[in-house]
Amino acid sequence: MADLNDSAVYVDVTRLVHRMRKGRIPTGVDRVCLAYLEHFYGRAQAMLIESGVAVALSATASLLLFDWLLGWSEGRQHVSLAKTARHALKLPFRPVSSGSWVLNMGHSGLDRPSYLGWLRRKKIRLLVMAHDLIPVTHPQFCQPDATDRHCRRLQVILGQSAGIISNSRHTAEALQDYADKLHMAIPPLAVIPLGYHRVRLTPAQPLQIPSQPYFVVLGTLEPRKNHAFLLYLWQRMILEWRWAHIPRLLIIGQVGWMCGDLLHELQFNEKLKAHVEFLPDCSDAEVQAYLQGARALLFPSHAEGFGLPLLEALAAGVPVLASPLPVFMEIAGNIPDYLDTDDEEVWLQAIRDFSDREDARRQQQIQRMRDFAAPGWPEHFQKFEAFVSRL
Repeated sequence: MADLNDSAVYVDVTRLVHRMRKGRIPTGVDRVCLAYLEHFYGRAQAMLIESGVAVALSATASLLLFDWLLGWSEGRQHVSLAKTARHALKLPFRPVSSGSWVLNMGHSGLDRPSYLGWLRRKKIRLLVMAHDLIPVTHPQFCQPDATDRHCRRLQVILGQSAGIISNSRHTAEALQDYADKLHMAIPPLAVIPLGYHRVRLTPAQPLQIPSQPYFVVLGTLEPRKNHAFLLYLWQRMILEWRWAHIPRLLIIGQVGWMCGDLLHELQFNEKLKAHVEFLPDCSDAEVQAYLQGARALLFPSHAEGFGLPLLEALAAGVPVLASPLPVFMEIAGNIPDYLDTDDEEVWLQAIRDFSDREDARRQQQIQRMRDFAAPGWPEHFQKFEAFVSRL
């Protein structure tokens, strides 16, 4: 039986520090890392990969860095936080103690041979989160080197982890299939759904919420999120629908990869810009405000490991139109309206129906979500602690 209190615990913050220093807004994986940081606040020290070497901060410096990172998650002064983080990284580092627990929920360094050697040499007990296997199962939607890097990560995860937390049964099954192909055994694994954290902040500036019906899509601009499909639908509306009947579309997300054509359309297609707005720098409070007023969240992804926006929408009482992914059905059952992205007409009809707040179809989904209870982080960590105690 294992106990997280039997030796030092370190939370790998490499990914979070790197993204904060670049002035980015937390993504889904970042939010998972931040949830673990918050849960282990005061119980764990910070570690990061600096110039290819794993180093740790003292307990006092770790608390300071955790405070800054949690402030970043709330949208506080990204620039000043990044400067403060640079100052923190000038503090004396120390080695990570042998036999320690290391929580690496952001996969930092797992694709490097030096990281594998460090794990073995220091007898590190590694705990990781399996977010998805998309670079392996859907390489067509990823950057050219993403598959090789993810395969190297998976070799370490399967070969060196003391325990794996999977965000869904879907991800766990994909990991099992991958391990079977390599004839590798899977370390102890627990399926523990991610938690939903309700935003209680108010936007720093008053928002211009559209007065006409509008829909929201949340997520980084990348091919697998299928934003191009939605732009195509709106271009059809412009050609086929009466102008006054076309709802607005708010695309909320950061610029990712392989999205040059999409950005060009959003920036230079004047007809499209009359109905579609790209919002790349929204705070959590702004996202929540826009989502709350939407007729529905649109989620036509080709592949997902989990799908936090789905939880956020249903927890806010906002209907969802989504592609029929197994993980969505695992999370939300029969609540959303699942629509095949090969059928444009089905999506256009659903958008037309849901544009009317009182439409029977929309109201039926609202009725279905009445008993929906989004899992919370406290429940997640209760299961996490119980899982680790059994290792």
